[in-house]
Amino acid sequence: ARGAAAAVFRLIDEGNDTSINEKEIFKEDTEAIYNINGDIEFGNVNFIYPSRKDAPVLCNLSLIARAGEITALVGSSGCGKSTCISLFLRYYEPSSGRIMIDGRSITDYNIKQFREKVGVVSQEPILFGMSIYENIRLGKVNATRTEIEQAAQEANAHHFIMQLPDKYETLVGECGIQLSGGEKQRIALARALVKQPTFLLLDEATSALDNVSEKLVQEALDRACKGRTTIVIAHRLTTIQNAHQIYVLNNGTVIEQGTHETLMTKDGGKYQSMVKRQQMEKIDDDEDGMMNMQKATEEDENPEWITILIGCIACALSGAAQPMFALLLAKIIDAFKYCSTSERNRQVLITSFHFILLGALLLVFRFFQYTAFAISGSKLTQRIRAKAFACLLRQEVAYFDQPENSSGAICTRLSTDASAVQEMTGTR
Repeated sequence: ARGAAAAVFRLIDEGNDTSINEKEIFKEDTEAIYNINGDIEFGNVNFIYPSRKDAPVLCNLSLIARAGEITALVGSSGCGKSTCISLFLRYYEPSSGRIMIDGRSITDYNIKQFREKVGVVSQEPILFGMSIYENIRLGKVNATRTEIEQAAQEANAHHFIMQLPDKYETLVGECGIQLSGGEKQRIALARALVKQPTFLLLDEATSALDNVSEKLVQEALDRACKGRTTIVIAHRLTTIQNAHQIYVLNNGTVIEQGTHETLMTKDGGKYQSMVKRQQMEKIDDDEDGMMNMQKATEEDENPEWITILIGCIACALSGAAQPMFALLLAKIIDAFKYCSTSERNRQVLITSFHFILLGALLLVFRFFQYTAFAISGSKLTQRIRAKAFACLLRQEVAYFDQPENSSGAICTRLSTDASAVQEMTGTR
């Protein structure tokens, strides 16, 4: 405990960050400006993170996000897109340059009032272990029930919430573990919209979602962006084709700007190459998916048939040993018809050698029989367990809330059911 407390006390004893104006945060007589709206302008902004002073992030960055329009920021990782969001939210102060709204610096606004006008949806939504209603209400503490439901409808979340057992009172679990990625993202969007923000910041809000969830979330985002000044940071360029203005960043500065159509006409341009590269990656992924699906289908349709064939042949040969044994036994009995002792002994010795040879062959046949069926049976067990586990993963959350579907019961079921099938088809 003392070791952990040392780091906490060291942090408390450190000097205040000069970029945080505490007087501005807590001063109550600051001029109240409730109508915060207009164009967002970055004017020759330079920025260096305090922990990496040798690596400039933004270099004379200048861009304008028009009021009521969608402005997109694209570029490779580390080009400064998310830093623009952090600077606008005043998590940091620019090293030089100004960030203005309608010609007025954002430092002139009370930071609490200013952030009340800004809604943020990040790539990884953060939900707390409370109900959906309380998570949405965190966006506006004094929000009414009607405002929360209206925000959920705007975020395309009201429909799935009403299908839950406790509706808005459903607990989302630690970090929202009870919900899917798309559902968490829509609740985070509803939390951002409940305060009716003037500015909406979307930091790769759909990049971590699958295609189905992305479509639902993107529909909600398109609806939320109407009439709001929106800045979108996008990894999937197909989601920003309707943006009014697109800025392409590289090494902290703007290298291209324009609409999707105008940027696509620039041969050899950065944006054009990024779009083509993503299209090629999608084609490659589709082809790989088709090949993997075809391969999986072939494997399912042709299970271990070679192993089973070897086992069947060995089994047939093992079965032929019984009539061969009867034939050799008959030959020994027939040998006693000879009157000559030497001839009788010779016939018995030859037949005995055949018995030994038959026993050796039977040993080999039985080895291949049991081994082949054991291998095919174990692979069948593995395949059944994998498919049963995949089926369990597709169950609804309510399925796992039932006592008979606890983690221990599921593990026992996966272990015993597949083994029972193996006993019917393979060796025990």
